[in-house]
Amino acid sequence: MSSRQTNGSNKKQCTLKIVLLGDSAVGKSSIATRYIVGKFQSSNATIGAAFLTKTVAIDENKQVTLELWDTAGQERYRSLTPIYYRGTDVAIIVYDVNSPISLTHAQSWIDELKSYIESEREASLRILLVGNKLDLNNEFQPSGELVDQSEFGNFLVSAKTGEGISEMFGDIIANMNDDLFEQQNNSKEVIPLEDNTGSSFGSCAC
Repeated sequence: MSSRQTNGSNKKQCTLKIVLLGDSAVGKSSIATRYIVGKFQSSNATIGAAFLTKTVAIDENKQVTLELWDTAGQERYRSLTPIYYRGTDVAIIVYDVNSPISLTHAQSWIDELKSYIESEREASLRILLVGNKLDLNNEFQPSGELVDQSEFGNFLVSAKTGEGISEMFGDIIANMNDDLFEQQNNSKEVIPLEDNTGSSFGSCAC
């Protein structure tokens, strides 16, 4: 995570890197775009990774820029995924509530992430276990050893209806350590985004 102070003001800025991991077709891209643009967009399989950003004003003195890295879940791109792990602050491990195997595979994504994350960041890394497509199974109740681990935040969402999406990202922002906004580097400036909504999109097929 990095932080900086906007030029010519007392507003404190922090950048949070969020990586979305999980099997193909569990809805990682749909979750990211639902949060960024506020509506459901179906999409083809991600190649490499897609990069999205959104700047959120926490209050009149603080704002955070969320950098979302939506990674490919297909096995043929699995070898590329670790290059996006460096510098991760929050990992969202997504599974499909209608696909038990995708929840089982969530552990392998977590293990891989931890094997690549920098040792100095491991203690501060936050991991969320997120069940998507709740609109297709609104009575789903997560269970199992992975779900029961207290170190993970657990959320159930629907990218299609938007249920739980804002709450999940709101929880991420609310649980940021306030000290992170104090680590200022006054030699840097915040570069305004061209998009007036505070959101931007990009992609990488490295």
